[in-house]
Amino acid sequence: MPDTPAPGPVAFRQLMGQFATGVAVVTVQDAGGAVAAMTINSLVSVSLDPMLVSWSLKNGASQFAAYAGAERFSISILAESQQAIARRYAARGSSALIAEDFADGAGCLPVIAGALGHLACRRFALHEAGDHTLILGQVEALVQGSEGSRPLVFFGGKFGGLEHHN
Repeated sequence: MPDTPAPGPVAFRQLMGQFATGVAVVTVQDAGGAVAAMTINSLVSVSLDPMLVSWSLKNGASQFAAYAGAERFSISILAESQQAIARRYAARGSSALIAEDFADGAGCLPVIAGALGHLACRRFALHEAGDHTLILGQVEALVQGSEGSRPLVFFGGKFGGLEHHN
């Protein structure tokens, strides 16, 4: 194998962009009732006993304190038809929330209306990981969304659908 230069962040990001992921929105609500929503593609199922998921939060995120400090959060797994929602809450800074995007979820946590499913989580642990923080959540409740909908995926830096194969 020929010598290859050490990978840089740009090459790493380009290669990892070839790994298709699902798309979700994490939602938190502060004590005053203010809601924050952020699009993620880092959702991972970690454990069945206890039921744990993780996602990564950029340490420099404008709303880092709100997400890292939240005792509870919801995760909505987006459907293919929800690209506009994914883009809206992927915006840097404080995204303007649109009330029609949300519904009341389990445990009084706001969720994205019409999503494929929702997880209500309690913060289990935070782990520093380079320029991100891994947030682990213990699943307290889950709701399966509408059957027959297809997931929104992220691949090559773009949102898209998942081609159905038999």
